[in-house]
Amino acid sequence: MNYAMNFRQSRFRGLVSGAFMAAVFITPVGLADEIALKRSVRLRDSNDVIRLVDIAELTGAAALRYADTVVAEAPQGNDVLELSVREIRRALDEAGVHWGKVQLNGRRVIVRPRYIGDNNPPLAMASTSIDTVRRRDTRRSTVTERATVPYEHAAELVDRATLRGSIADFVARGLGVDPNKLRLAFGSRDSQFLDTSQDEYRFEIQPLGSIHSDRIELQVRAWSAGRIQHRQSVTVRPTIQIDTIVLRHDLSRGTMFHEDDFAVESRWLPPSASARVATLVGTVGRLASSKLRGGSVLSKKDIAREFLIKRGDRVMVRCIVGGIVISLEAESRSDGVIGERVELRKLGERDTFFATVTASHAAVMDLNR
Repeated sequence: MNYAMNFRQSRFRGLVSGAFMAAVFITPVGLADEIALKRSVRLRDSNDVIRLVDIAELTGAAALRYADTVVAEAPQGNDVLELSVREIRRALDEAGVHWGKVQLNGRRVIVRPRYIGDNNPPLAMASTSIDTVRRRDTRRSTVTERATVPYEHAAELVDRATLRGSIADFVARGLGVDPNKLRLAFGSRDSQFLDTSQDEYRFEIQPLGSIHSDRIELQVRAWSAGRIQHRQSVTVRPTIQIDTIVLRHDLSRGTMFHEDDFAVESRWLPPSASARVATLVGTVGRLASSKLRGGSVLSKKDIAREFLIKRGDRVMVRCIVGGIVISLEAESRSDGVIGERVELRKLGERDTFFATVTASHAAVMDLNR
């Protein structure tokens, strides 16, 4: 009897040890795609936000999928912004990144403000020519043309029997947005193609990237008589109408939000920005994560997160291997909210592993993924 009990106990310990050794040494092998943070970058455009592609080198399809993910707001004036890997990981967690397919490398990124004008000599000292003036005028007219492309309400387009109406319906469904709260801006060079009637062609619309990006690239094929008669790429820029929370006054870090602290304003924002805006229900009664300025729009990162696991906590970890679930107690080496990966280690051991937070003092590690 004792021999049988000892045999079962040793077998259980072997399964536990093997499962966690697999978590520590086998899992990283599948991380083929990489997000490598740059050490320092300088903004060169007029965007108000910083996207992942601005601060990192992306390798592989799984990493490129999150190129347009907004990680922070652009620094104002001559301010220099330092982004830690923890902040970037948090933004990617909110975007739904699968850490089993993507590896994040780097510690921090220094974001310097954009250049204010070109470092050209004064006009009195600069040499000019007719060709130079023409090139500058052409570039200026192109920028102006792009900036003045009008937005159209999707609700006014979806019922039209044209390619423009088909795309409006396609984007609204893809974003899961009511057409009444969606506006679209099309490139002027596509106008003639966009007004093509559905009675003449059957259109096949295929996104070339994420439908949730701020600049959607679509491949359109026009079918007639069972053949593709024409194909063309179309660019559309969506904005979504959402209720934003605007602070009435400055708030210090750790202050609890009350309804009197902000006003609700309706604004049109691109998908990346609208996904990061805080909601009224998720704000009242929560705490400010940092010092906030009056007049600013409250985002999800401005709200202190509720950690279900803190460093040093005892955590019950469920390890899933095939059809077997093994429960073990471990010690947390980091803080974590629900859905976030935290670093853990078995009691009495030095090696660490990662698991996903599922509840208070509970996490899961699925080795089948």
